[in-house]
Amino acid sequence: MIKINLLPVREERRRMGAKQEQMLFILVILLVVIGVYLWHSSTNRKIKNLRVQITQVEQDIQRLNKIVQEVEQFKKDKKILEGKIAVIDELKTYRTVQVHYMDELNKALPGQVWLEFYQQRGDTLILRGKSLSTDDIANFMRNLEVSTYFNDIRLDQTSQKEVSLGDRKLKVNDFSLRLNVVPTGKKG
Repeated sequence: MIKINLLPVREERRRMGAKQEQMLFILVILLVVIGVYLWHSSTNRKIKNLRVQITQVEQDIQRLNKIVQEVEQFKKDKKILEGKIAVIDELKTYRTVQVHYMDELNKALPGQVWLEFYQQRGDTLILRGKSLSTDDIANFMRNLEVSTYFNDIRLDQTSQKEVSLGDRKLKVNDFSLRLNVVPTGKKG
């Protein structure tokens, strides 16, 4: 009988299998290293792209902040101009009314009364003046009551003092009136 020794073939197969396993292991490690490298490269590209985008967004924010500041300044300027326009419109409205106030005051003044001070604060008019008699002050107040441009006339104060005029001495009354104006000229 012929005997065949198969032992070296098995050993040879085992060595070949071990070699294949080592090659497979090296191939797997190589593929893992290549995969990690590709993933790392891809992640780095994404990071660079994101940094570029962040830089662009920051530049856009700076540009837009300048525009926002300009818009805010325009709003402030607009508000100031609207205030000025409102004042001008108010002055236009009261321009003719002021002429009527002065005309009515002139008509109401008796001959022995003269005004030294005129001030308007809103709808309140403050007058200070002098007269030679208290009757003239009373006549002035009655004349103002008749006017359609004034109401609620109040005598704030009156005082009398002597004034020397050369060798003559005159008694002069100082007075202060407060009254409300009627912008439309129509008492109601």
